[in-house]
Amino acid sequence: MTTMVHNTQKHYRELVDLFSRPGEVRISTFDIPNFTNFPDAVLATVLTLFDNEITFYTQDQKNPGEFQTLTGGQFSENLSEADYVVVKEHELTEDVMRSLKTGTLGSPEKSATLIIEVDSIGEGRKYSLKGPGIKTANEIEMTFDPKWMIHRMELCSEFPLGIDMILIDRRNQLTVIPRTTITEVE
Repeated sequence: MTTMVHNTQKHYRELVDLFSRPGEVRISTFDIPNFTNFPDAVLATVLTLFDNEITFYTQDQKNPGEFQTLTGGQFSENLSEADYVVVKEHELTEDVMRSLKTGTLGSPEKSATLIIEVDSIGEGRKYSLKGPGIKTANEIEMTFDPKWMIHRMELCSEFPLGIDMILIDRRNQLTVIPRTTITEVE
């Protein structure tokens, strides 16, 4: 019998593996009743990473209650204080990107992880990824506006400061771009 604990443990292992292999794509098979406006893989990621010690931000008015009830995570109305930010790509703005916390030199782990729903992974613009966990370069295609990748690179320009990104599409495909990864639009 598979339980919620088994599902979140499996999803956690997949996320850790994706963080160590930037640009690899996986399909989430996490099966859960979903009452949010996000794909199941977004909810699976929220259930796996959120607990009562984190803060999160989302612009969707329906989801904070769902996320809080399911995880115990604390909704933050102040984006710049959120440990996790869950958005759909069309909700991203320059203000959102500028407000993300990038940590400090003494505590780089106090940065935000951005969980973004994109239209498609596997179709769209081609991005080249380089850095730790990648032998030469990984290429990934996704319908993700390059301006957000440029903003991400600016936020990650002073390692170890920066943000991590988890990108998930409507077909429950996910990929991860850690702060250490250099991205180029092709």
